[in-house]
Amino acid sequence: MFPNAVQPQKNLLPFGIPSLDEILGGGIPTGSIVLIEDEIGAEANPFILQFLAEGLKAGQYGYIMATEHPYQYFAEMLSGIGVNTDMLKATGRLKYIDAFSNPFGYTDLRSEHDLAVRNISQPRELNEIIRRAFLHVRDQNVIKRGIVSSLSSIIYAADESKKTIFSFLQNRLASNKLDGSVTLFSLHYDAHPRLLVKAMEHLSDVTIRVKKGFTKEERPLNEVQVINIKGKPELAGESVQFEFISGKIIPYYEENLF
Repeated sequence: MFPNAVQPQKNLLPFGIPSLDEILGGGIPTGSIVLIEDEIGAEANPFILQFLAEGLKAGQYGYIMATEHPYQYFAEMLSGIGVNTDMLKATGRLKYIDAFSNPFGYTDLRSEHDLAVRNISQPRELNEIIRRAFLHVRDQNVIKRGIVSSLSSIIYAADESKKTIFSFLQNRLASNKLDGSVTLFSLHYDAHPRLLVKAMEHLSDVTIRVKKGFTKEERPLNEVQVINIKGKPELAGESVQFEFISGKIIPYYEENLF
C-alpha cells in the first residue's frame, strides 16, 4: 500500500490508485466535472477507465460517451482491470453511448448499441441521451461516474463554438451537483487554443494533466499532475509518475525523471 495513502472519505470518489488519490486529497469530490488534459503521446485513458472501474466494482453506476474509439476498445481495457462490461451493460449499471460510429448522421451506418448520438455538435442531444440512459434508476439515489472520451471531438464538431461546449459542460455540472455524480472529460489540451482551454479549466471543479516522459531506462512514462481542485489550492502542482506494465498502472518513484 502507498505509505501515505488517504483513506476513503464521504463525498469523495477515489480512483483506487493510492498515490493518485493521495495527491487529490482522497479522490474526486462528488458533484464535480473533471477535465483530464492529455498531451500527444500521453496515455490518459487508463487512469480515466480506472476511475470508472473503481465505482462499478463498488456497486455504483457508470457511463461511457465515446467519440474516438469503438466499444471493444473500452471493453478490453476494462476487462484488464477486472470489469465485465457486457454483464454490467445487461444489468443496467453501465451504459455505453456510441458517439463514434456515425456522429453526424451523414451515412446509413447504424450503431449496434441502443444509445447512439446522431449529432455530437448538439449539446441538448448529448445531455438528453445521458438523462435517458438512467431513467430506470431516476427515483433511486444512485451515484454515476461518467466518462466523455473525448471532449476534443465535440469541440472539433462545433467548430470551437463556445456556446456549444459550455452549454454541454454547464448542464453536466448542474446535473452532477443535483445527484452527486461525477463526469470526467478527456481533452487533448495541446490541440486547442490556450484561451479556450483556460476557460474550460475555470468551469471545471478539478483539472488534471497527463504528460508523457521516460524513465532513466528510456521506458515510456506518464506524469499525472493536479492543475487545480476548487477549494483545495494547496494541492495544485502535486504530481505522481506511472508506467503501464501488462495493462497495469504501476507507480514509478524515481526522482528527477523529466
